[in-house]
Amino acid sequence: MSGEILQIKDISEMPLISREAPAPGEDAPTAALVSLGCAKNTVDSEIMLAALARAGYRLVADASEARVAIVNTCGFIEDAKRESIDAILDLARLKEEGPLETLVVAGCLAERYRGELAQGLPEVDLFLGTREYDRIAEILAEKSNGAMPAREAFSDTLMDYSRRLPRVLSEPGPSAYLKVAEGCSRPCTFCVIPRFRGRFRSRPPEHIIEEAGALAAAGVKEINLLAQEITSYGTDLGEGLSLAGLLEQLNEVEGLRWIRILYNYPRGVTDDLLAAIRDLPKVVEYIDMPLQHIATSVLTAMRRGIDEARTRELIERMRRAVPGCALRTTMLVGFPGESEEDFKTLLDFTAEARFTRLGAFAFSPEEGSIAARLPDPVPREIVRERLARLLALQEGIQTGANEALIGGRAEVLVEDISAEGLLRGRTRHHAPEVDGEVFLHETEAAPGDIIECEIMDTDGVDLIARGV
Repeated sequence: MSGEILQIKDISEMPLISREAPAPGEDAPTAALVSLGCAKNTVDSEIMLAALARAGYRLVADASEARVAIVNTCGFIEDAKRESIDAILDLARLKEEGPLETLVVAGCLAERYRGELAQGLPEVDLFLGTREYDRIAEILAEKSNGAMPAREAFSDTLMDYSRRLPRVLSEPGPSAYLKVAEGCSRPCTFCVIPRFRGRFRSRPPEHIIEEAGALAAAGVKEINLLAQEITSYGTDLGEGLSLAGLLEQLNEVEGLRWIRILYNYPRGVTDDLLAAIRDLPKVVEYIDMPLQHIATSVLTAMRRGIDEARTRELIERMRRAVPGCALRTTMLVGFPGESEEDFKTLLDFTAEARFTRLGAFAFSPEEGSIAARLPDPVPREIVRERLARLLALQEGIQTGANEALIGGRAEVLVEDISAEGLLRGRTRHHAPEVDGEVFLHETEAAPGDIIECEIMDTDGVDLIARGV
C-alpha cells in the first residue's frame, strides 16, 4: 500500500513499559479495552492503553464500569469477524443500561470495512483505523469537543512504528510480546493484511533493544518477538541488519531469560538465523513457521514462493541445524483447486514431518483477496471433513510426542496459579496461548521462576510435572 509514514515526535514522558497505569483522580474518565485476535493486536491494544493513561483516563478491566469502551477488532477470517461483531454488540448493550457513554471500534475490522461498519452499526460512536492507535486519546478529545463531527478516524498515512511507543502491559505474567516490524509485502493470494496494515517496515534495532530492556526491568522473563513476517526483519533498513543480528543484541539484554521468534516465513529462514537459534543461550529452540500447505500446485496458487521439494529440504535443514528444535506450523485446508490428491499429500507430509505443534484452519474467501476470485472452490462439507482429518492426525502425533517426554526433564517458566490451585507454566517448547501448558504438582515456586522439572504425565495436550 502506498503512502508516506506519518512522522510524529515522541509524545510521552511516561515509562516505556508500565505494569500499571498512573493513578488519576477519582473524577477521571474511565476506559476499558477488549482486545481480540492475534498477539500483534495485543501490542497495539497496549499502545492504546498507554495513550489513554497519559491523557488522564483511569483504566478499568470491566467495561460495565467504563465511560469509554474500545474493541480492538480482528478482521482476518470469517470466524474472527463474527467474534468482533459479537463483542461490539455486547458492549453496545451496556450503553443502554450502564455508565458507558462512548463505544469505539478500532483495529483491522474497522480499517478493512471503512464506511460499511458505520452504516451497519449506528451504536458505535467512533471507528478508529490501524494507523491511529497512539492518537486515540487525542481523537476522543476532538470528538467530545465537537472538533471532529464524523464517526470515523482513518488515515492513508502509515503509522510510524520506528519510534518510542509506550505500552501498558495487559497481562500480569512474566511473558510479553514485542513487535519488531509492522505490515507485510508478501503476495499471498489468500491474505488481505497488506491492504490494511501496509507494506513491511522494520523497527530500528535501538528501539527494540530499549523496549526489551524496559520489559525486563518490569519483571518480564520471556519476550516473544512478533511481526506479520519476521524473517524479513532489517532487510528494508539496509546496513546489513537481519533478524539473526537482532537476536545477538537481544541476547545481551540483562534480565531476559527466554527469547522466542514467532511467524517465520519459509523463504526467509537463513543459515545465520538457524545458527542464532542454536547458539544463543536465551533464544529458545522453537521455530514457528506457517507453511500453509505442501502440495506444489496449492503453494503455487497461494503464491508462497516455495514448492514441495524445497519445503521438505528446509524442514530437514532446520532439524540438522538445530537438533531437538520444536517446530510449529499452520496449514490452510480447502484452498480453491485443492484436490483429494493434494490433501493426501498434505496428510502424508504431516505424518512424516511430525511437527511438535500444528494448527489448521479452513480456507475463507476473503473479500478483496485474489484467492476469493479463483475457480474450483472446494465444497464446505469437504473442507470441514478434511480439516477434521488433519487435526485428528496431528492430535495423535502430539499425544505420542508428549507421552515420549514422560520421565524426562525440562525447564519450566512458572506463569501463574490455575483455578485448581496448581502452579502453571510452559517449557521452552511451548509458546504462550497456543501450545498447551505444564501443571506443576508438589512444587514450590513463584511466577517468573524458571525451574527444572520432571515430566510425570500428559493429557495429550498439557503436561503434568513436578520440580526437582
